[in-house]
Amino acid sequence: MRDLKAVRWLTLAPLVAWLAAGCGAAPPVPIPSVSPSPAASPTTIAPGVQVPTTEVKVPTYTVSTSHPLPSGVSAATVAQDVVIDNLIENVAIERGDAALLTYADCGNWLTAETLSINQASGGSIHVLSVTDTFSEVQVGFKPDPGNSAAAAATILTGLETERVRSSSGSITTKTSHFSVIRWLVWSPEQTRFLTCDLGSG
Repeated sequence: MRDLKAVRWLTLAPLVAWLAAGCGAAPPVPIPSVSPSPAASPTTIAPGVQVPTTEVKVPTYTVSTSHPLPSGVSAATVAQDVVIDNLIENVAIERGDAALLTYADCGNWLTAETLSINQASGGSIHVLSVTDTFSEVQVGFKPDPGNSAAAAATILTGLETERVRSSSGSITTKTSHFSVIRWLVWSPEQTRFLTCDLGSG
């Protein structure tokens, strides 16, 4: 019996030694260094106004067959330009800087937006941020009753979220649905379309 036990021990000894070694301190495992993903470089859409490049990409849009664009007008350009106009307007509202509107608007809409910002300046409510999310963008053309120079139109549908601070310091957030027609005029100075008028979608 002793001999059999000795044989068993000799057979198990390497396994016991391996298990004992496994219970000791393991060698350190090198952790690879991770570099943060580079942030999207901003693009300038007006003097002093930079936004992430992702915000000025061409949105998903449809083209009207019942009210087609004039020959030579690019639907993709119109769709992108109206998004840029909207971004500049929102920054102008946030900053209370009506001068920025000339890089987004013209005609009746420029007059109306300028008046709105100037009236709000120094008021009891300060707009902290305005963000628009488009659920639908339609591109086409139907003559603008207020501006014969309009060369394109869009119908924008979505949600607008506005954060405002009252004179008491309280901050409120309001989200509202919108559906509007934006008429656009080509601007040789800005080399893109500017919004000249708005109407109900």
